[in-house]
Amino acid sequence: MIWRSLALAAALVLTGCTAGPVALPVPERVPATTRSAVHTPSATPTPSPTATTPSPKPTPKPTSTAPAKDTRKGAQLNTPYTVLGIPVVSKKHRISAAYAPKNPTGAYHLESTAAAALARMAAAARSDGVRIRVHSGYRSWAAQFASYQRAKRNYPQNLSFYAPAGASEHQTGLAVDLWDGVTWSLPMAYTATGRWLFKHAHEYGFVLRYPKGKTNITGYHYEPWHYRYIGKADATKFTSNSLTLEEYLGLA
Repeated sequence: MIWRSLALAAALVLTGCTAGPVALPVPERVPATTRSAVHTPSATPTPSPTATTPSPKPTPKPTSTAPAKDTRKGAQLNTPYTVLGIPVVSKKHRISAAYAPKNPTGAYHLESTAAAALARMAAAARSDGVRIRVHSGYRSWAAQFASYQRAKRNYPQNLSFYAPAGASEHQTGLAVDLWDGVTWSLPMAYTATGRWLFKHAHEYGFVLRYPKGKTNITGYHYEPWHYRYIGKADATKFTSNSLTLEEYLGLA
């Protein structure tokens, strides 16, 4: 059939029946891309494994446990109310006349640990050219009772500076009233001794027990001379001289 068509085309050329050369039919070719599409089935892509990101665990919040309530009565008042190993004596947490330091020592009958820390602190102050003197150390229940009664008679307007019997830290042998031997009361804060104690007392385990502006918490007015020994580990948290023991122990 193809040869017959070629012969006919040649005859037409020779007889002038066509105005120009006749293109021979060319078999239609399928483009390579089409062939591939037709003959080769598309491969189904393998899905990539999806990485599962674990949900972040919430950061646990610190739990704060409120201290046990002070429910002491009767003979139980022979032992101070204690929180985290720290005895607390105040108008809200009193002790009986039977309580006294277990190991009193020195001229001021302080608890032995407090007396040793006070000696180290006084020596350090002395090396800085500062003098620390003890105005008052241990005070018995009876002595505190007499002091409070005198204050009621003579200084009723200043009773917030005085503790009733059983409500004074001095009875524990862990509290001291400090000064320079010259300037007493509120002006003591502005002496070299007062400034040195504000800056360094916590390094030796002592804290300013009744800070300024915290009367509603402590029950006492600001006393820049009254320092309480609680141990160095806890005292180092009191560097600002504005934190009260009640706040620190969760009692306020």
